[in-house]
Amino acid sequence: MKRRHFLRGTGACLSLPFLETLSGAESAPAAQRFVCVANPFGMIRDAFFPEATGLDAALPGNLEAFDKLRGKFTVFSNLDHGISGGHAGTHAFLSGVRTQEAAVMPDGNITLDQFLGEANSGKTRFPVLNTSAGSSRGGSVELSWTRSGVLVPAIQEVSRVFKTLFVDDSASGAAAKSVRYDRQGSILDAVMEQAKSMNNRLSKRDQEKMDQYLTSVREVEVAITQEKAWVHRPRPEVEMAEPKDGTVTQQLPILFDLIALALETNSTHVATIEIPGGFDAKGIGIEPKGYHAYSHHGKDPKLMEGQRKIEKYQLDQLARFVEKLDDLQMLVSTQILFGSGMGDGSAHTNTSLPVLLAGGGHKHVTHARFPAEKEKKVPLSNLYLNIAQKFGVEADRFGQSTGTVTDFA
Repeated sequence: MKRRHFLRGTGACLSLPFLETLSGAESAPAAQRFVCVANPFGMIRDAFFPEATGLDAALPGNLEAFDKLRGKFTVFSNLDHGISGGHAGTHAFLSGVRTQEAAVMPDGNITLDQFLGEANSGKTRFPVLNTSAGSSRGGSVELSWTRSGVLVPAIQEVSRVFKTLFVDDSASGAAAKSVRYDRQGSILDAVMEQAKSMNNRLSKRDQEKMDQYLTSVREVEVAITQEKAWVHRPRPEVEMAEPKDGTVTQQLPILFDLIALALETNSTHVATIEIPGGFDAKGIGIEPKGYHAYSHHGKDPKLMEGQRKIEKYQLDQLARFVEKLDDLQMLVSTQILFGSGMGDGSAHTNTSLPVLLAGGGHKHVTHARFPAEKEKKVPLSNLYLNIAQKFGVEADRFGQSTGTVTDFA
């Protein structure tokens, strides 16, 4: 009611939109934003999960950088999707649905980023910006999936992310893109007409396959329409110089800075960052074994020490990003999710996933522990539903959700 004004007369009441003239010193509500950061191999439990719960819980070593951010983040224990499969189960991290089960779900295995991007469609140049800090060789995250079950590839080079966000096409290049969009649209129209005419002659199973195909075509149509609307609009100018590509440890901090700029310039409101299996251990001063090899530590002290350092580097960079958004006064309107679809990389389990949520205006408690007993388990998708609703999506379910996380938000 504080921000709302009304027209009243003859017993009727009509609410008005936000009007600066009538708002006094109040500002328009901030746009909601969402960023997900994920790795493929999980986290060592005692280095990530606090022992105690509540706002004042002592933080383990790998979360030391978050101590100054108390009240602005929460670590969640015992949340997962109730699935298994080891590496094959990690790709359901942001959806709660494995690809082989997508066909029986109302929204397939659409991931949270794409779900929010749909709700935010047309408001920014990029409904979703999917990025990776480097090559997926050595273990991929496969984080983002469309409603029709298509994996969305992540941009792996920071130079390309920068050009995508902040470098305009030439006049001839923009004109060529417009022509290409028109041609693609015409082709899709023709394909849709032929597909619809075939549908009545197909078996029920083939009709289901055709419906999946048509859904994919519709997604492409929507994407073309959105891109065409922005093709002649200039990109924002920023002071940052075009960055050079490099290893994961070189690119990750740059990528966080680029995502912060993308949010600040309203180029996108939804972004993902994958920390791939190609992580260069040498870049943080440890023996140059592969990230995957360190994750298979088998409780070997030396390998575990290396794995802790790899994970600490990720969390230190995440904390820097959270602080940056806080300094820019965007943290309260930006939900930052960190985690993995792998609980224990050495044991290949997908239970009690490492999950940290920062910002977004939530009432954060540092560490929230949920029941570990199978019959009392709270689906991770319940937290995702919280995130979606906070983002402004009018939804009562997401993935395998059974409700929201009621004792957190």
